[in-house]
This record gives sequence, C-alpha cells and structure tokens, in this order.
Amino acid sequence: MPQQRLSAVLLCVLLNSCAVLTTEPPKSNDIVMPLAPPIAPARRVVQQITAHWANKQATMLCVLELDKQHIAMAGLSNEGLSLFNLSYNGKKLTVDKNPLLPDSVAPEYIIADLQLVYWSVAELQKSLPSPWRLVATKSQRDLYYQDQKIITVHYIEPNATWAKAVELTNYRYHYQLNIKTISYEALPE
Repeated sequence: MPQQRLSAVLLCVLLNSCAVLTTEPPKSNDIVMPLAPPIAPARRVVQQITAHWANKQATMLCVLELDKQHIAMAGLSNEGLSLFNLSYNGKKLTVDKNPLLPDSVAPEYIIADLQLVYWSVAELQKSLPSPWRLVATKSQRDLYYQDQKIITVHYIEPNATWAKAVELTNYRYHYQLNIKTISYEALPE
C-alpha cells in the first residue's frame, strides 16, 4: 500500500494537460491565463501526458470530452487509479480529486494549459485581457504576461483537427509537458 500511495502521489503532481508543480496551493497572486469558453465540435480525446520538473518525470492518461457547452476531463494513473475528474461549463469549474492528490494540483491550470495548446488563436485572444499577449506561428505559440514570456507551446506533430504531439514549457513554474494524443473521436452534437 505505501508503494502504491507513493506512486499515485508522484503521478498526481503532473496533472495536465497540466498543473502547477509547486509544493504549495495556488495563491491569489499566481499568474493564471484567463479561461476561454468551451468550443465545438463535440469530441472525445485520450492523451498520454508526461511532465518533467526538477529532474523528475511522471506520466498519466487524460480522457477529455468537450463540446460548445462544457469540458469534462478525467486523469488516470498508469495503474488505472482515478486521480481527478473535472468539469468546466464556461463559467464554473468543478473538480473531484482523489484524496492522495496534493493541494498544489489546481484545475484552473489544467484547463488553461489545455486551452492554450488546442483552442484557436482567435478564440484565446477574445479571453486575454491586457497585459496578456499571445504570439503564434504554425508550429509554436508563446504566451506573455506583462512582456515576460510565460509559456511556449511547440507543435511536434501538428494536425488541422487536433495536434498529435505537443511540448509545453512553463517558464514561470518550471515544468514541461509532453502531450501525445492516443485517440481522437468526433461525437454527435
């Protein structure tokens, strides 16, 4: 049991697509990209997310369902242990976390990273007030806050529908995510 608990805690720290990898809960002065509304089309995506921080690494699976009204995400350890379930309807974010998850795992970071990687630039810019700025090319996105680069997204395997391999580097919180899409399924609206 202690080995399983240690494994679960280590896997939890990376939460994605996606969480701040700190030892303390997020504070009100933390810089979090404002959330954009959910987007269409309806789809289900399974991804493997590997987080790198402070010479450490952990991997988990994320199952994401989204449409223009909501985003639902479940995080699973490699052993199939449920780490979290979260939902966002464009206004309210709710989360059900495994008690083994540290308080430092904050869902607003998970959704913000996900949106920065996969939402259209036009959709993101609608939600980014000053002093936020997004600079994008076909293969990369750079997010700035007060002219300081906060995050870089590099599309390793871009795809018009949903990028298959992505690397996200968060300079402020010192972590890197490697996101690999395992399956992508369009759902009926």
